[in-house]
Amino acid sequence: MDNVSSPPVYLRFIKFSILLIFAIPSTFCSIYIIYSSIRYPSIRQHFYYETLIFLSFLVLLKLIFNISVSLSYYARGYILPQTVSFCHFWQYVDYTSNGCIIWCNAIFTIERYILVFYPHYLRSKRQKLILHYLPIFISNLYLIIFYIYSILIFPCENSNEYDRELCGNACIDASWSLSTFDWLFNLLLPIFVIIFGSSILLLRVIWARRKMQRNLRNWSKNWKMIVQLLGIALMYTIVWLPLSVVSLMATFTSSESLESIDENYLYYLTYLADLSIPIITFIFAPEINRRIRHGQVQPTPTCMASGKTN
Repeated sequence: MDNVSSPPVYLRFIKFSILLIFAIPSTFCSIYIIYSSIRYPSIRQHFYYETLIFLSFLVLLKLIFNISVSLSYYARGYILPQTVSFCHFWQYVDYTSNGCIIWCNAIFTIERYILVFYPHYLRSKRQKLILHYLPIFISNLYLIIFYIYSILIFPCENSNEYDRELCGNACIDASWSLSTFDWLFNLLLPIFVIIFGSSILLLRVIWARRKMQRNLRNWSKNWKMIVQLLGIALMYTIVWLPLSVVSLMATFTSSESLESIDENYLYYLTYLADLSIPIITFIFAPEINRRIRHGQVQPTPTCMASGKTN
């Protein structure tokens, strides 16, 4: 994206305003969710909330170390401090936080399908270790190491442009094979899991509803949980699907117009998708807020397969 110019003033102002509107409630919701998980240990005992708590924690880290820098850039039109080390730090935090949040959402997609239809696979400590903790730990560790090499260690001659977001190109962009692998495996694969997995879950839920017409109360409980689960997936589908397609087209065609659309518009939307996670979690979990007000937090997600609570 060497020939992509910095965005005009009006576009930076719009980006700053929208990002700030999302950042403020997202910060509040992230802190509230994390505080609630510490204050009420019973929340952490359920996988459904455990993954959402971890996602909210990742978003809060992104708010502190990445979104704050983006807001500063949109307000000024240039990056401070203007040093190579700071540019590398910003690029590393941006790439790593994106990858970790997307992969955690992909794992969350698989987990919620299991929790709804096959909860017996997540009952023993061994099952929880294999299907829950290890995937999250391994994927995050892999991404941390991958971007340390591809952004901080990989040799390149990219010049930092302090009037462009993320200082322009990262070193990973200097290697066609490395950047293509990044898009295909680190981003497109988990995005596919999120979209495909959520679609399968929705279809199975709709089909299951036909068998639960006589138990409307049980269906109502299940539907509330499904709405919570699909909210994040829908946001990521809307944002990441067009971004992935345009980015791949730009990579293979070297089109400057596609690169400009990618950098100035589509990539920016990923910030909003990430910031929406704590907000969606907060809005679509009224049972937590209600029980917190009464000093009792006992989340009991229900199971489509059996119609019983776990």
